[in-house]
Amino acid sequence: MAMQYKLNVMACAVAVLAAGCGGGGDDPQEPPPQTGNPNVPTISATVQAASQKIVADANVRAAVAEWDTALNAQERFNQHMELVRIASPSREEYNRAREIKRRMVQEWGFAESEIRTREDGNLPGSDVQLVDGLPVYNICAEIKGSYSASAGAQSYRGQYPKVLVEGHIDTVNPERLTYFYEPVKLQPITQPIVETPAQLAAIPDELAFDSAGRIVQDANYTRARQYFANAEAATAANALRIYVPGYGDAMGNVSGVLNIAKAMKKYNIKPVYDMWFCGTAGEEGKGNLAGMKQLYGYDQNKGTGTNPLNFVTNFGIDGGSGTINFIGSYRFEMKYTAPATPGPNQPSALEAAAASIAKIADIRTPWDDNKEALKTTYTVGVVSCEEPAAGSTVVPSCTVQVDMRSPRLEPLNEIRSRIEPLFQAGVSEENTRYSLADASPQAVKMELTWFGDRPPHERTDLSDVSIQAAWQSAEIVGVDKRTELSTAASSLNDNVPAAIGVPTINLNIATSATGGGGHAFWEWGIPGTQATEVLRMQRVMAAALIASGFHAADGSVVQPAAGPIGKRTAEVQ
Repeated sequence: MAMQYKLNVMACAVAVLAAGCGGGGDDPQEPPPQTGNPNVPTISATVQAASQKIVADANVRAAVAEWDTALNAQERFNQHMELVRIASPSREEYNRAREIKRRMVQEWGFAESEIRTREDGNLPGSDVQLVDGLPVYNICAEIKGSYSASAGAQSYRGQYPKVLVEGHIDTVNPERLTYFYEPVKLQPITQPIVETPAQLAAIPDELAFDSAGRIVQDANYTRARQYFANAEAATAANALRIYVPGYGDAMGNVSGVLNIAKAMKKYNIKPVYDMWFCGTAGEEGKGNLAGMKQLYGYDQNKGTGTNPLNFVTNFGIDGGSGTINFIGSYRFEMKYTAPATPGPNQPSALEAAAASIAKIADIRTPWDDNKEALKTTYTVGVVSCEEPAAGSTVVPSCTVQVDMRSPRLEPLNEIRSRIEPLFQAGVSEENTRYSLADASPQAVKMELTWFGDRPPHERTDLSDVSIQAAWQSAEIVGVDKRTELSTAASSLNDNVPAAIGVPTINLNIATSATGGGGHAFWEWGIPGTQATEVLRMQRVMAAALIASGFHAADGSVVQPAAGPIGKRTAEVQ
C-alpha cells in the first residue's frame, strides 16, 4: 500500500482556467465582414440560410418531434443509466465501447461497415494507433455523405472531408477496471452528500437492472426518473440524487451525441460531407487525450498532427457553453528509486524527491509577480511513496507528479525548459551528500514514468465555421443563446483538433437540475428539464449539418460551410 506524503513545499497554486479535449477555409465563397464587437461572430448569409433550411426540413422536424415525446425522454433516461453504469476507467473503456457498438448495429440500424473503429483499438486510416504504448478504445459510427461521389470531389490521402461530433466515454473512477458495473445509488437530496465509499455503499436504494443490462422500472426507478428545472425545485420535491461516476462528465452528453446519430439514421437525414459520431477514449486522468490523438494523428513527441482522416470541423460535446479557447498542459510523473541494496547511510528516494520539489518551488512565472500577466502556472501535486519493508525505515521509491499550464505554447515551453532539469537536479543533490555520482549503483535514480501533453490553443478567428455554426444554430433553435463569445479557456478533448487548426467548439446537450462530485467517486446529478435537452440536441445537429452540408427532404442541397480539406500541422509523422 502506498503512503501519501502531504508536503508543505508547493510550487504554486494549481491553474484553474475553465468555462465548466492546409485548406478548410470556412465559407470560402463569402468571407463574412467584421463586426464592431470583436467577441461577437459575424454570421455569413449562407450560414444563416442553411440554418433556416435545416430547422424547417421535414425529416429534421420529425426527429425533433420524436425527441419531444414523453416516451423518448424515458428512453433517453434509460440509455443514459444503462451506459453510465458500465465501469469505464480511462484507457480501459472497451466494455462501454463494446456495448455502444452492439446497440449501434443491433438496435439503431448501423451496418458493421459504418462502425469505423475496431474493438482491438485500431482505427483504420490513422497515423497513430497506440498512445503511451496502449490501445485506444474509441467507438465511432459514420453517417455517409454524398460528397465523395460528386464531380471534382477533393480528398486528402484518399480521405474525403468529415465533420466530427464527439464526447468522451471514460471516467476518472474507478482508476482501474476491477469490476464491470457501478451501482447506481439513490439518496434524497435533503440528506448530506456522502463523504466516503463506505457511506455510498451503505445507501440502501439503487436502480435495478436485469440480466441483459436493461433498467428495471420499479418504485425506485419511478422516484429517480423525475425532472426538475433547478436545484430549488429539486430540493422542494425531495428529489433523489443519482450517484454514479460519469453521470455528468461526460456520459449525459455522450448519450446525447448517440441520440443524434440514431435519429439521423432513422429519419434518413443525409449530410454532404461524412459525419462521424464518436464516444472517445482517454480524456480523463492519465488518458492523455488518447482518443483524439488517434483520431487526429497527433504525435505528442513532436507536438504535431497530420489529421489523416481529414476532419474539417470538430464539435466537442463535453458540457461546454461555447468554449473556443483551450488551456495547454504538460504533466510529468517521475519515480525516485532508492539504491538496489539500501542501507541506513545511503541516499534517500524521499529526500531526493523533496530536494527536486524545493528547487521547483523557487521558480517564478511572470504571473506570480503580476496578476495582469498571462496566467502560466505549475504545481507539484500528490507525492506517493512505497511503504518500507518490514523492519526497515528505508522508503523504496517515491513518485512525484508535476503539472504546468498555459493558454499559449511559448510560455508553456519556457516554464518546462526551466523546471524539467530540476527533476534530476534533486537526485544529484541527494547523491552528492553521500559523495556518489548519479551513475553509481549506490545512488538514487530517477526515471520519467509518464508524460501528459495537452496542446494549447488561443482563438484568433472568432468567425470560423465551428463558431458561426454553433452561434447561428443557438439563435435559430432558441437555446443557450449568448450576447458575446466567452474567451475563457478550458482543458478538454478539443485541445487536440484546435491546436492543429481544425475549427473546434465545445457545446452541451445534457441537462441537470443540479449535481456535484465531478471526477469523484460520489459524482451525482438530478435530471433537468427535458425540453431544454431536446433543443440542445437540435442545436448540435443543426450546427454539424451547417458545417457538413445537407440534403433536404424537398430534394434541395445545402452546401457545406466548411472547406473540403482539413487543417494539419504536419504531413507525415
